[in-house]
Amino acid sequence: MTYTVTRQIQWPDGKAVVEIARGGIDYVNPDALVAKFPGEFQTFDSAIEATDTAIAICRSWRQAGRKDAKIGFGFTGGFTMPFDSCTFKEARKWAQSQPVITQPDDNEEGDFE
Repeated sequence: MTYTVTRQIQWPDGKAVVEIARGGIDYVNPDALVAKFPGEFQTFDSAIEATDTAIAICRSWRQAGRKDAKIGFGFTGGFTMPFDSCTFKEARKWAQSQPVITQPDDNEEGDFE
C-alpha cells in the first residue's frame, strides 16, 4: 500500500487539512494545493513515514499563517471524499495500525532480470 501527502482546502466547508491518502496519488482528493513544503505530493510505502511528513507539513503550514491546519487520513476509493481531521497523536496511532509492506531484496534468489 502506498500513501500520498497533500495539503487541501476541503470542499465545501473550507477546512485546511494535510491529507494522507491511502492508495497513492490516484486516490488523493481533487482539491490539493500546489506543493509548498517538503514532502507534498510525495508517495510513501510506509504509513508511519507519510504521517511524520504530514505532521511536519502541518506544522510548517501553521507557522506560515494557517493556524487552523489539521491532519486527516483515509481512502477515497477514487472518488471525492473529504477526510475527517484528527490530532497528531491519533494520526500516529492510525499509522502504526497500517500493514507494513516490505520490498524483497534485489539480490534474493529467484530474481529475474
